[in-house]
Amino acid sequence: MHLLFVLLGNVCTSAMIAYLLGRGQYIYRYMVSPLTWRAGATLTFIFSSLAIVSSYYGVRILGALASTRVVGTLMGGLVGGPYVGLAVGIISGFHRYLLGGFTASSCAVATALAGYMAGLVRRRYGFKDLNWKIAVSVALAAEFIQKGLTLIFAKPFEAALEFEKVAGLPTTAVTVIGTTLFILILQDMQKQSELAGAKAAQKALSIANEAIPFLQSGLTGDSAQKIASIIVKNTDVAAVAITDATTVLAYEGIPSKCHRAGTPIYVPDTEKVLRTGKSSSFSGEHGCGDPDCPLYYGITVPLMLNKKPIGIIRFYATQKNGISVLDEELLEGIGNFLSTYFALADYERQEAMLEQTEQKALESQINPHFLFNTLSIIMSFCRTNPEMARELLGNLTDMLHFCFAHHNTMIPIQEEYATVLSYLNIVKARFGSRFSMEHDVDDDLMDCLVPAFILQPLVENAVTHGLFPKPDDCRLTIVIRGEADRIVIKIEDNGVGMSDEKRLMLQNLRSEGIGVANVLKRLKSIYKGEATVSITSAEGQGTSFVIVLPLNRKK
Repeated sequence: MHLLFVLLGNVCTSAMIAYLLGRGQYIYRYMVSPLTWRAGATLTFIFSSLAIVSSYYGVRILGALASTRVVGTLMGGLVGGPYVGLAVGIISGFHRYLLGGFTASSCAVATALAGYMAGLVRRRYGFKDLNWKIAVSVALAAEFIQKGLTLIFAKPFEAALEFEKVAGLPTTAVTVIGTTLFILILQDMQKQSELAGAKAAQKALSIANEAIPFLQSGLTGDSAQKIASIIVKNTDVAAVAITDATTVLAYEGIPSKCHRAGTPIYVPDTEKVLRTGKSSSFSGEHGCGDPDCPLYYGITVPLMLNKKPIGIIRFYATQKNGISVLDEELLEGIGNFLSTYFALADYERQEAMLEQTEQKALESQINPHFLFNTLSIIMSFCRTNPEMARELLGNLTDMLHFCFAHHNTMIPIQEEYATVLSYLNIVKARFGSRFSMEHDVDDDLMDCLVPAFILQPLVENAVTHGLFPKPDDCRLTIVIRGEADRIVIKIEDNGVGMSDEKRLMLQNLRSEGIGVANVLKRLKSIYKGEATVSITSAEGQGTSFVIVLPLNRKK
């Protein structure tokens, strides 16, 4: 019984040391992250030391040594995997061999095998799925290996058997208890880490929600200052600086003579982050030139756009351990969020510029053939019907004026409709008797605002692609009417129509034409889902466009 209590004391001491080490974020990160040489070396050193200390504090019985060495070895394997487990086993096993005794060789080999076995279990189940049942099984297997090798290889056999009769049950019980206790400690550490991670995520979301309104304009001095203030308010950092590629845009936190907006970037690690696009921690001399400045510690996170650094966000602390590993992950997450949102804002700006370019192209687009034919028609009427020539020339002038004039995004539908009528008058003169048109227009809606250039492209598409290929009986119908708080615009022709495949391509913005696709995209962009466009068509039967918009009268 005395042996049991002594060994229990030793294993509790080892477990406490392991717990205190695990509370350090760096050690815990080594435990849960993929193994690196640095992490493997650190874990091997820690658990080999625990196993060696356990051997030193073991109890000499009948010429052999009863200790809790195996617990430290199993810890190493369960935390670090097979390579760490084997390394810990070899080191602590060799140390046990040096301590002597007739069980030294068998215990050394058993220790190495136990460490490797525990590492294989870690690889099989992973860190998060380890539980007390696995701990008990691993501990019993390790003790079985050790006691089996001792009874087989230790000489004399009678002494080995007598030793196991005395120490077998206490050492097995302590190994099971110690390994289980260690697994329970790991589970507690994991829960604490998850809780801290949840709090950090909540804090990051809070920062993101407050920062979003200021990110629309991109990385500017005003937006950077607002974001820096939000971060300082919601985190424990001493100060925050945000820069572009050359200049400090904003600073918030502890007052400092050397850290302020408008100053050039001078810190060496900042230049490294801008060059590599990777975060960097700094500690010690910061190079600001002020000997009284307390901001010696922190982390620098890049702000990326299109995979290239466009600036940095620098988090400061006044103490060496002022920014923990969890804080670093939070701050890097904030930097990644800002980079993602800047990329999104840039994408939206590019989309807006593209839409504006397409709109300008549409506004200035006059079909050369249409213009040539119109002028030819006007010339032919100059002698035979000067009044008609004068009217058509006026229609063409109205069209050109509307196309080349600068328009607001929204214009009264009267302006758009008048241009369509000018265009159709020219079409009528060109087509002659084979073209007819019908209008069902509510005059009370003429002051309603609609996006510029939504009627003319659809009407021109109906005439050019629907009616022009027909030899006769070309009919176009335009309907503008109100329904409750909506305005309904219908453009219908009895032309050649289109296949269902082409209709779907047009509806889904996959057609090559610029006119109709531009109308559909602008309606989607302007009304954010409040406008609907339906296209119906059948080959040989014509095409119908129906646009339903929110009713918006000119004030």
